Amino acid sequence: MKPLHIDFAPCTPQRALRRVAPITWVVSAIGVILCASVALAAHNLLNQQDTQAAKLDRIDAQLKQRRAAKPVSRKPAIADAQAAAVNGAIAQLNLPWHQLFDAVEGATPKTIALVSLEPDAKKSYVKGTAEAKTSDDMIAYIERLKQQSFFSAVSLIKHEVNEQDANKPLRFQYEAQWAEDMQ
Repeated sequence: MKPLHIDFAPCTPQRALRRVAPITWVVSAIGVILCASVALAAHNLLNQQDTQAAKLDRIDAQLKQRRAAKPVSRKPAIADAQAAAVNGAIAQLNLPWHQLFDAVEGATPKTIALVSLEPDAKKSYVKGTAEAKTSDDMIAYIERLKQQSFFSAVSLIKHEVNEQDANKPLRFQYEAQWAEDMQ
């Protein structure tokens, strides 16, 4: 038969503690240690999170400060005169030089000395100055220019005899208009 434990003494906390088995104390101690370590790890993680949040706030404040300090770059306005000058330069660069020289060179005989060519891209014409020995050579040259397909109109502007030259050549100026579609 098994022994019976009959205890009629009142239950006090001290008696209850003595009756707890040693394994219960070990398991309880391990539980308390685990809870303490989890609490400590949670506390460390919360501290790291607070540190990261503070760092993020500082970076955000610096970024806002940089954005506020950075001047807004605006596209510079171009004055009308400056735009017109740039457009004029571009038009001069886009002149049909090759076709212009081919047309003038094809019409110029050996009896004509070409002195200058002054193209005007806005008006699509070229002003030329040339010298000839006779007026017949001058007229023939103007007619040859008119026959060039590049030019839509050619006109003699002025002519004069160069008295200062020993050969006394006939110096003349002409304007030749080219078609807009030739550009």
